[in-house]
Amino acid sequence: MLSPYDRDQLAKIEIQLETSDPELATVLRTGKRRWSRTVLRVLLDVLAVAILVIGLVTGVVSLVLWAALLFGVAIWAHVARR
Repeated sequence: MLSPYDRDQLAKIEIQLETSDPELATVLRTGKRRWSRTVLRVLLDVLAVAILVIGLVTGVVSLVLWAALLFGVAIWAHVARR
């Protein structure tokens, strides 16, 4: 059992956290973590490279074109972040 002083201090910390970083406060409150957009952008880059390599190794032109399209989307995602 917490003393009234400790409860008051925890409430102040909670309010400060809520104002300074609401996303972290939400994650701590719900316990669910969403994938970061940075992780999604990196996965898009890796997927584009993998499709490009597979397309080049197998000689399937459509895979190379899909990889080029994914590279365009990845570049847009990285630029749009700023």
